[in-house]
Amino acid sequence: MAAYLYPSKELNLGDKPFELQGRVVTIGRHPNNDISLLLESVSRFHAKLELIGTRWVVTDLNSSNGTFVNGERIAAPRPLAEGDVLTLGRADFVFSYLSPEDRERQAKEGTTPTPLSSSGINLLADEDSSSTILSAQLSVEATPLPTHFLPEVGVDLAALRRANERLLALYELNEIIRTSTSTLEMLERAMDLIFECLPADRGVILTIDAPGAPLQPQVVRFRNPSSSSELAISKTIVDKAMREQVAILSRDASIDSRFSGSESIIAHDIRSTMCVPMVSKKNVHGIIFVDSREQVHTFTEDDLAFLASLANDLAISIENANLLQESIKNERLAAVGQTIAGLAHNIKNILQLARGGIELLDLAVSKRSMEDIETFWPIVKRGIERMQQLTQEMLDFSRQTKPELVETSVNEVVLDTVRSFEKDAVESGVEIELQLAKDLPLRRIDPNGLCKSLLNLLTNAVDAFEGTGGKIVISTSCEKDVVYLRVKDNGKGIPPDKLPRIFQPFFTTKGSKGTGLGLAMTKKYIEDMGGTISVESIEGQGTTFTIALPPPAKEIAFDLDDNVTKSSDTPKTR
Repeated sequence: MAAYLYPSKELNLGDKPFELQGRVVTIGRHPNNDISLLLESVSRFHAKLELIGTRWVVTDLNSSNGTFVNGERIAAPRPLAEGDVLTLGRADFVFSYLSPEDRERQAKEGTTPTPLSSSGINLLADEDSSSTILSAQLSVEATPLPTHFLPEVGVDLAALRRANERLLALYELNEIIRTSTSTLEMLERAMDLIFECLPADRGVILTIDAPGAPLQPQVVRFRNPSSSSELAISKTIVDKAMREQVAILSRDASIDSRFSGSESIIAHDIRSTMCVPMVSKKNVHGIIFVDSREQVHTFTEDDLAFLASLANDLAISIENANLLQESIKNERLAAVGQTIAGLAHNIKNILQLARGGIELLDLAVSKRSMEDIETFWPIVKRGIERMQQLTQEMLDFSRQTKPELVETSVNEVVLDTVRSFEKDAVESGVEIELQLAKDLPLRRIDPNGLCKSLLNLLTNAVDAFEGTGGKIVISTSCEKDVVYLRVKDNGKGIPPDKLPRIFQPFFTTKGSKGTGLGLAMTKKYIEDMGGTISVESIEGQGTTFTIALPPPAKEIAFDLDDNVTKSSDTPKTR
């Protein structure tokens, strides 16, 4: 029985179909095939079509990029029906028993079936238009990489090279995970790998802090940054990937009938998309979303398997980082508990001091001696203030709630803090010099926490001078979009043996004058707003504390009206 394969227009193979002659027809890139296709995505011997009885049956010949029928990859022989879309790698053909003359005649009579897209998608729309079933999906827990690493007869050498490149990329990802100093840096470098290995035009990595929490953008990437400042994401695709924990591939979302309820796909010309959840131990930590605007769909199931494997490794790393942070929090609380016994003795001494002062005050009041009252009152006041300070620092240190971050000028926080500290500095004979950079970018920070951190550093610097006076230089700068705040003094410095411990809770070099929570609290304030703090010190020369505040995250929010997610990273300065 005669049958035909009509190529999609994107293949530029002309309007003439391939006629299936004989009982067995092989298709591939090698010239020995009955139908030879000089296309990179087609294997040398890709598939065969066999006439069994009155039906044509297609069988995949272990091709690298797979054989699809109506968007579904086949693993066993599959009978073909009138109008089925047969996809070989990235090449689409419509299977038909109608000759070109019959199709032309039916077109004139208006009885030609609705033309099928060349996207590889030919499934009926769901009855519920809000649900989206995409062309391919892989279980997140079963995403093996291509196994074509050893040359075989008929192997696609281009696919072999890609498989080897991706294997090396996953090895490189392990090194990225090992050497990255933060989750954000790890995700940035992982996105570099994705764009090296996949033909993506745009991509985004979004994470969630806890189940049910909103997605937060971490990395947004455009292959051509000047081509667009906006990234559109279909919320239906993202919701499905996260809800069902499956990796999703859509070969041509813009003309898939099942996307009729998602206007953003058409409006933003989204063609081929992949959306992969980052899952570890059934916990979803976010998603990786990439798309392409090319007419011919660019992504294959091998691409999806690679992206899913990469996402799994990132999810495990994020899970481990979260466990580490939880462990740090638990250690912080344990440190508080272990120190209560030691602090009880200090608290008792403070209370005894206050109680002694109160007894002296009672005696002065009974004598109606204002001179004695003025003498003894500061003793009571100091005891109360020290108790209040210690209690507040312990509460702040053990508190787990994150501060509310607001977009603020770091320079303004510095100026306000120095104004409030200026009197103490003058009384101590300390000079404060400001070197604030102009046009410093705004940062989303906790102004109160940054102010307390700066006051702690200034107080420590003044104490380091031990009443002899000195100089403190406060400077700000912006380097590679990271805002730095440095506090440098020319005091006595910190001994090398004590330097590694200065941020540990309850470690102090001030004896009974300190609580040991000042620098630990400073570190917590800075880390809670997404920054880092480091210290350099030379004994006898001085100490420099450096606070680094990272660039703001891309602003991405879902628009529920049109299913569009928009991104913008317009810089702001003040």
